[in-house]
Amino acid sequence: MNQALSSYQKNQISGMTQKDLIVLLYNGAVNFLKQAEKYLSEEKPAEFSDSIERTHRIIYHLYTTLDFDQGGEIAEHLGALYTFIIGQLYIVNSTKNEKIISDLLVIINNLKEGWEGLNPEETSKGAANKYGVMPAGKQTVVSTKV
Repeated sequence: MNQALSSYQKNQISGMTQKDLIVLLYNGAVNFLKQAEKYLSEEKPAEFSDSIERTHRIIYHLYTTLDFDQGGEIAEHLGALYTFIIGQLYIVNSTKNEKIISDLLVIINNLKEGWEGLNPEETSKGAANKYGVMPAGKQTVVSTKV
């Protein structure tokens, strides 16, 4: 059953556009941060740290797939924002500061909404590259097990 589910998930992901994959990653980051909030309130430190680490992996993946040559200033700003988020994740993991988590949720949701708002025609004409996201051949594989 797990193999069938894994195969299904891989097929679903392989058929997605670059924009859809990016939105999927943002959704994952949001979900893991919300889990972290929950685990913090339930005083489950191991689960809290795991959720923060999973969020970190997603944001780091987004950062490493930026193409700074193609994306120019926009990619630089996204890179700086991802670097800020990663730094805040380290801080929140050690301080357990709920305010930082809620601030990060706002930032990541805003980024997600920005990508969701892109016109499908723009993304098919290379808007993802315009924003500094590497073409699919240069990206690392998106895993269903972040």
